[in-house]
Amino acid sequence: MSVTVRRVGEGRFVARTANGATVEVGGDGFSPVQLLEAALAACAAMTAEQLITRRGGSDFAVIATGTQSAHELSSVDIAFDLPADEPLATIVPRAVARECKVSRTVEHGAPVTVRLNG
Repeated sequence: MSVTVRRVGEGRFVARTANGATVEVGGDGFSPVQLLEAALAACAAMTAEQLITRRGGSDFAVIATGTQSAHELSSVDIAFDLPADEPLATIVPRAVARECKVSRTVEHGAPVTVRLNG
């Protein structure tokens, strides 16, 4: 499950999965921080989708908003565009905390190793 990122121009890159899906990074595409925000929101949405649709909310949006300090992304707020529903307000955050690998990885600070192949 690797992603390959290739430079396609000055400050422009394309990320590609093994099955050929792509996303543009830099230039007019996503910034790396926006990709992280999107990954967090998408993971939360995919985790909660069945819980939400089962209660009748088949069309919903998820908004991820990051707070940045001068040098890093210091927090990310993930909001579901849904009516306040007490059971969902309790169940969805608990499910995301338990099941979303992206948010768990960020929250637990997985180490990142950078190396040169060659």
